[in-house]
Amino acid sequence: MVEKKRQKLIPIGWLLLAVMLLLSACSAAGNQSAPAVQADQNQRLVTDSLGRTVAVPKEIDQVAAVFSPAVHIICMLGDSDKIQSVSEGNMRDRLLLNLYPTMVDARTPKGGGAFNIEELYQEPLPDIIFCDPATVNDGKTMKQLEKFNVPVVAIDFQTIEDQKTAITLIGTIMGREEKAAQYCAYLDETQKLITDRIEAAGKSDSITLYHAVNELLRGDTEASLSADIIKRMGITQLGVKAMPGLNDAKNYISLETLFADDPQYIIVNGADVYDYIMKNERLHVLKAYQNNHVYNLPVGISRWGQPYSLETPLFMLWLGKTIYPELFGDLELKQEMKSYYQTFFDADLSDDVLNQILEGRDLRELEPVNTTE
Repeated sequence: MVEKKRQKLIPIGWLLLAVMLLLSACSAAGNQSAPAVQADQNQRLVTDSLGRTVAVPKEIDQVAAVFSPAVHIICMLGDSDKIQSVSEGNMRDRLLLNLYPTMVDARTPKGGGAFNIEELYQEPLPDIIFCDPATVNDGKTMKQLEKFNVPVVAIDFQTIEDQKTAITLIGTIMGREEKAAQYCAYLDETQKLITDRIEAAGKSDSITLYHAVNELLRGDTEASLSADIIKRMGITQLGVKAMPGLNDAKNYISLETLFADDPQYIIVNGADVYDYIMKNERLHVLKAYQNNHVYNLPVGISRWGQPYSLETPLFMLWLGKTIYPELFGDLELKQEMKSYYQTFFDADLSDDVLNQILEGRDLRELEPVNTTE
């Protein structure tokens, strides 16, 4: 009889060790596909509004700011001369272009829902690109942008705290930390002044308001800067709702909903919408119209109260005087405006321009300025 060879059993401990080594190798392979972002001696690491770690140059000469609020912030920080590309929407900001006339020559690679990558990467090439979250979340667009090895930083803000974080981020990148901190401090002071008086007077949730965003029947989204401000000011905002997805989601209500809600106040982003309400007799049954509480929002560097507006402190002061005149009778709004634009934009605005801003007319072009001959 042939003796069978005895099979050697692998000890269970060795088997477990082999499995662990295999898993470790797989994990290492996975990590290699997404290496940690590193910075060289000429770069610094920052965290953008989407939580992405980005290596950006310590010295920046050319900026592509293809998201309107990034342009406003960079100008406020004092680096308008470094902007070589803007969003098409910035070419409708008349006051901005008047204060920074060289921006008329900036390229506009993004507008009308399209992104012209070739126009963005003409000479002089940008050192950094500031853009909106939707662009970063668009895999196809990002793949094209990454070919040029220029850092892309997403800017977004849906609350006052988010806005301060975004301003601080751009201030850090541009080496303008002190100016960014100055703006954030002014915003904090203004917010405290407003909310302290409202809370002391026990005005919380006693006023109802509807905010029409660009169109009569387009209301605020819950995740927006304007909704956050209105809520902080003790105002019950009607027609606002939570929307899935990014901050650029649009919330439309029905005319029947507007009639049913019948808000005490209506504020609108656009003189055309204001004029429509004034002329449309069907809307004159609304409580806001009957009590002369329909207001067109001011327009300066940006539309005050717009979801991405930079003029948050001024909007809060204006809204405080508008909704609670008895609480802010001592507040000289035009004096605050004059100081704001002088301090943060080095602009000495006349009373005529200040009045024009408050009227919210003629400081926002219907069409982008044509930059070609």
